[in-house]
Amino acid sequence: MIHRSIHWRTWSWLGALALVLATGCGEPHAPKVGDNQLVNGSFESKLSGWWAVTDSEGGTAQVLSTSADVGALGLALFKGTGGWGSMVGQETPPHTAKQTYHLRARLRGAKGGERVSISFHGQGFEVETGSQWQTVERLVFLPEASDNTTALLSVTTDNATVHVDDVSFAPAEVERGEADKASGNLVSNGSFESGLGMWNFWSGSDGQADTSAEARGSGYAGLVLRMGTGGGGSSVKQMLPEPVRSGEVYRLEVRVRGALGGEAVGMCLQVNEEPWDGPCLPVPVTTEWGHVTGEVTIEEPFQDQPMGVMVSLFSEGSVQVDDVIVVRVQP
Repeated sequence: MIHRSIHWRTWSWLGALALVLATGCGEPHAPKVGDNQLVNGSFESKLSGWWAVTDSEGGTAQVLSTSADVGALGLALFKGTGGWGSMVGQETPPHTAKQTYHLRARLRGAKGGERVSISFHGQGFEVETGSQWQTVERLVFLPEASDNTTALLSVTTDNATVHVDDVSFAPAEVERGEADKASGNLVSNGSFESGLGMWNFWSGSDGQADTSAEARGSGYAGLVLRMGTGGGGSSVKQMLPEPVRSGEVYRLEVRVRGALGGEAVGMCLQVNEEPWDGPCLPVPVTTEWGHVTGEVTIEEPFQDQPMGVMVSLFSEGSVQVDDVIVVRVQP
């Protein structure tokens, strides 16, 4: 039986569902961060090594003593009106496929609430600044090798100034979980060792998604998924690297445990457009780690249809998720 990935439908069990208890083994090893790949990341040599671009009216990038947090100088990045943002960037050395990078910066908004985007080779994150200096850092996963990589930092709020200092983009060695080692797995960073790299988060209310060493089923880290009090569900989703076709069979696997047990969790293959359709695997949840696996079939008349894998929480509370695996079984 195939279950559709529409959030408001009731989950039912697959007859062929297998449930196996599993636990994380050994002590986790924190990521080992390498050398900063950026030149002049603290702006002590002003904008040497950096280029600046703005498509907003009046946008500027200035190096000022009043923008310093570390050392004598820091960057004041101002976005005027219109356009997408004001940014600084620089080219960095090549990286290999499936490489993790640690992105870090010190930020302070002139007023607080300014939006800042930090990205590397198309992967990154957005944060909201406060009026005091704060360190923002994330792990990002780079699925493909490249010898043409660009580090970018942008302010996207109209008429806003953000002060920037001590920027670092550095390669990181991370412990690999079971999903990262699984043969034929179509999911990148399925064990969440590289934070939420490659994953997109959505919530219908004030839900949250982050990673933690305490949430690991294997490797170093796992996902903590929370649904807020407003309902609507919380989900993480990643597009698969290859399109799907009608008749194909996929094996889905995931590890999960709940804070209370009995949380409503589902794992789906889902198209990225309305109607949000595709086959789903219900996931029974207890307070112990469970390993859930089952096969689903693409029954829709899809031909080369882009599709993603999605893990969703539909009840209040939180669950821990790890080792998301999607393998094409047939043909």
